[in-house]
Amino acid sequence: MRKLSYLLILIILLGGILLLAYAPDTMSLMFVAIMDVVVVLGIIFGVIPVLSYLSGLHNGLLSIRRLEETQEKSTWIALMQIDSFFKQNTLDQMFREYREKLKDQRDSGQLLSDVEDYINEDVLAVKSWQTVILQVPGTLTGLGILGTFVGLLSGIGDVTFTSVSSALTSVQTLLNGIQLAFYTSIGGVILSIMFNIMYRIAWNLMLRDLTMFTDEFHKNAIPQVEEQQRYRERKEINQIVELLERIPKGTSYSSARGDGAGGSSGNEQVLMPQIYAGMKNGEFIFYLQPRFDLTTRKVIGGEALVRWKHGKLGMVSPAVFMPVLEQNGFITKLDQYIWEAVCKNIREWLDQGLRPVPISLNVTKTDVMAMDIDEVFTELIKKYRIPPRSIEIEIAQNAYLQSRGTANFEEEKLRSHGFRVVVDGFDGDFIGLQIDESFNADALKVDLRAVSDASLPGIFEQARKLQLSLSAEGIESMEQLSSLRKYGCTEGQGYYFSKPVSVEEFLEMTRGDKA
Repeated sequence: MRKLSYLLILIILLGGILLLAYAPDTMSLMFVAIMDVVVVLGIIFGVIPVLSYLSGLHNGLLSIRRLEETQEKSTWIALMQIDSFFKQNTLDQMFREYREKLKDQRDSGQLLSDVEDYINEDVLAVKSWQTVILQVPGTLTGLGILGTFVGLLSGIGDVTFTSVSSALTSVQTLLNGIQLAFYTSIGGVILSIMFNIMYRIAWNLMLRDLTMFTDEFHKNAIPQVEEQQRYRERKEINQIVELLERIPKGTSYSSARGDGAGGSSGNEQVLMPQIYAGMKNGEFIFYLQPRFDLTTRKVIGGEALVRWKHGKLGMVSPAVFMPVLEQNGFITKLDQYIWEAVCKNIREWLDQGLRPVPISLNVTKTDVMAMDIDEVFTELIKKYRIPPRSIEIEIAQNAYLQSRGTANFEEEKLRSHGFRVVVDGFDGDFIGLQIDESFNADALKVDLRAVSDASLPGIFEQARKLQLSLSAEGIESMEQLSSLRKYGCTEGQGYYFSKPVSVEEFLEMTRGDKA
């Protein structure tokens, strides 16, 4: 098929030359010459780059396969060392930029970007001037139509029958005009059809090889996002547990224990004494994930996320300790600890004359089942003298799925006391949550990591029918942001805007508006 593209280029160029050679008059020659120039420019700036990308993607595909066959270690490590991976300048430059981004992400512990973020159909379309090249067939047809009008006008413009001689001359002029009209229109149509076929074949071949390359890259060169996340969490947990076990016995970190710390899990036995000591020493703090107005990009809220600032090991990821706490039920103690810390902080902001944006507090399924959520929060706002509107309650979706009656009951009480209640981690399952017109939560927070891009239009359409407010979490790209705006989403959060930040950084982002 690639050879067919080159053959079509040769055919269309020969066709243009033949049209020039057999042009019946100077005017026809001029129109065909302009058409040939348009075709040549389209080939140089549109078709040839596409064929060049096609060849480069094919080379990239072969490079991955060769490395997979010859490398004993990770294919990705080998790819990082190759400067001319595609043997095509534009693709190699984009791939170098991608590798530099990955290096920064690996150093900072972030998830690795997908190669499709850098090398994709949209980027290649811009690089190959696709929006301009797609106008070439229409331009050729338009030139043919223009030649038709010029031919007809020139043919009938000087028609006169005042004498036999003038009549014969007029007939000849008319025939010449018709010949010009016919020749230019046919030439324009032929060149237009041939160019369109040639470009479409080249572009579709390039897209086919792009898909094959990205599939092979995902399969053999770099793991999927979910696999990266699991690998990173397992590695971090093992490292932290190993470091904790090395802490000398007899210190406050190794001796502090509480009821239930001696679970059957090896990780739990190591972690729980540390967690008890950490809470006693005030090591558990909260960071804030800013929530933005998607139109103005102004911070309109924040979500409190627990962090463990260990006295000896520094910042410990929640992936290390949260699974243990969720399994043994101690998560309720840590949640209440963070809820109170947030309320205390809001009181401090108010005392400083600040007008804080609402802060969201997470409520798990275990929290709903183990305590009276409404009573806890009403006591907190009374204790710290803060208005209910200053915090929002985010109840996990699985609390509704597994403890529906209790979750609905707590939700109703919270809303009656002025709290805004949001269903956190919504995956688009309206039926599973039994969401209908009588649903009482103030909003649903859609987790973009749990839904496909194709399902988003349906989710937002259904929410509109039910008159439900939707926000989004997990926004990681401009493409996601554009889609959410198009579907009518007005607020959201994610690493595209900001990672979770300290309280001080969050205040700086909100500019500390005065009350």
